[in-house]
Amino acid sequence: MVELLDCTLRDGGYYTAWDFEPGLVRTYLAAMAKLPIRHIELGYVNDPTPGYAGEFFFLSPERLRQARAALRPDQSLVVMIDGKGTTPERMAPLFGHLVGLVDMVRITVSPDKLDHGIALARAIKATGMKAGFNVMYLSTFQTQLSKISAAFEVPEVFDSIALVDSYGGCTPERVESLFREMRAALPDKTIGFHGHDNMCLAMANSIAAIEGGADVVDGTLIGMGRGAGNLRLEAMLAYLDGRPGNMPVDYEALSSVVEPFDALQREYGWGTNLPYMISGVNNLPQRDVMDWIGKKRYSVLSIIQALQRQAASETDSRAYPSLQPLANSARPVVVVGGGASVRRHADAIARFVDRSGALVLFSSSRHIDLCDQLGGEQLLCLPGHDAMRVEVTDNLGRMTAAVVPTPPRVDGCVPAGFPLDVQQAAQLTAAGTGDTIGPVSDVSPLDLALGAVVALATKDCLLVGFDGYETASTAEQSLAREVQSMLDVFRQKHPGTRLRSLTPTFYDIEAFSVYAELASLS
Repeated sequence: MVELLDCTLRDGGYYTAWDFEPGLVRTYLAAMAKLPIRHIELGYVNDPTPGYAGEFFFLSPERLRQARAALRPDQSLVVMIDGKGTTPERMAPLFGHLVGLVDMVRITVSPDKLDHGIALARAIKATGMKAGFNVMYLSTFQTQLSKISAAFEVPEVFDSIALVDSYGGCTPERVESLFREMRAALPDKTIGFHGHDNMCLAMANSIAAIEGGADVVDGTLIGMGRGAGNLRLEAMLAYLDGRPGNMPVDYEALSSVVEPFDALQREYGWGTNLPYMISGVNNLPQRDVMDWIGKKRYSVLSIIQALQRQAASETDSRAYPSLQPLANSARPVVVVGGGASVRRHADAIARFVDRSGALVLFSSSRHIDLCDQLGGEQLLCLPGHDAMRVEVTDNLGRMTAAVVPTPPRVDGCVPAGFPLDVQQAAQLTAAGTGDTIGPVSDVSPLDLALGAVVALATKDCLLVGFDGYETASTAEQSLAREVQSMLDVFRQKHPGTRLRSLTPTFYDIEAFSVYAELASLS
C-alpha cells in the first residue's frame, strides 16, 4: 500500500517566501490530521542565510511541537535541509535537539553530490534521527540508475530515498521501469517519487512510480510548488480512495483546506504553461522560468525561444555601432517607460518634446503605438527578446535606430529582417540585474535605457511612465526594487546628469510636472 507525503508548506514556500498566515496553517494541520496522509513535511530547518525567508524555512522547535500536537500519533513529521548549503558538522546542532519531535530529515542532493549527501546522512543518523534523500534531476539520469549507485552501496546511512523529477520531464513508461529497477536494487528500503507537473504528467508519473514499486509519493495541495508545481494531492487522494487498506478520504476536511490554497493559486499563479513545458522537455531549471514569467517583460514566445537557445547555449556576439554620433549634451532625453501615465499624459508629453527638441527613447516596445503622437527623433531599446513584441512593419517610421545591449546577447535579440539600423549601448550596470536569460545577462529595459542615456551624453534625463506601484504583488515588488536600484546607481555614477520624472511616480526620484515644464517653455 502506497503512502502519501504532503509537502505543501515546504514546497509552496517558493511562492510565499515560506510565510503562511497562522489561520491557514491551523486549517492545514487540522485537515492533515483527518486525511489518509502518512507523512507531513512541514518545511526546512536551516542555518541563517542572507535574504528574507519566513518561518517555514527556519522551523523552530516551538512550531514543530505545535504541528506534532495537531497531527495524529500515526503520522510522521518530516523536515528538509538543502544539502548543498551545509556541512556534516552542522547536523548535530541543527537536529540533535529535535530527536523525538521530528521523525525524519530529508536531504536534497544532486546525483553528482551524493558523496556529500551520504556524509550528511551519516551525521543525521548519528543524532538518532532518521535520514532520507531527495535525489534531484531524475530526468537527466532516468536511463542510467548507475549514476546514483553510490547510495546503494551504503544503505545503512539512509532510511528512504525519493527520486525527484525536478524538471518535470519524465514519462510514465520510463518512471515505472526505473522504479522496478530501484525496487530490485533496494528491496528493503523505502523508495519514493516527487513529481513536477511541467508536462501535466505529475499524476501519471506518480501512478507509474506506484506501479513500479514506490512506497511513498509526494504531493501538495492544488499542486502548490516551485514553477509548474507538483502532483495535486487531492487528485491522488481521490484516486486512492476506497482501495483496500486505505483510510477513507474525509472530503469535508479536504474541501476545507483546498479552498484557501485555491485562493493562493489565483494569487501566485503556479501551474504549468507552454514555457514550463518547454523547460521540462529540455531539462531546464524551473526557477529560471518562474523568474522570467514573474517579471512580465518577456512574452511567452520570448521565454520559449530563450529556453530553446539556452539548451543550445547560443549567443549573439555581433558588434553594432555605438550611439556616439547621436550624443548631444544640450539635448534632453525623454525615457518612455511602460506605465499607464504615458497614455494619460501623451498629449502633454508630445508638446514638451516638440518645444524642447528632446530625443525620445522608448525603454521597450510597450507604448510604441504612441510614437507618431509623441513625435521628435526617436530610439527604441530592445532588451532581451522585446523585438518579438514589435510588428516590424508598423509603428517604426519615426525611429532613427534600435538600441541593443553590448554582447553577448541572447540570440534573436535582433530578428532577421528587422527594419531599423541597430546601435548598441553598454547597460548601466556591468552585469545587468545579476540574473540570466539563457547564457547571457538579463538586461532590464531601464538598465539598457539608462545605458543609452549615458552614451547620448545628455545633461537632462526625463522619465515618463515610470509610475511604480501604490499596492504591489510579490512580483511587482521585485520589479519595483529593480527599477529603484537602477535609478540609484545612475544617480551615483552620473551626478552630472539630472534625472527626474515628469509624470506621477512612486519611485524615490526628483519629481516634476510635464505641465510645469510646458509652462516654462511657453
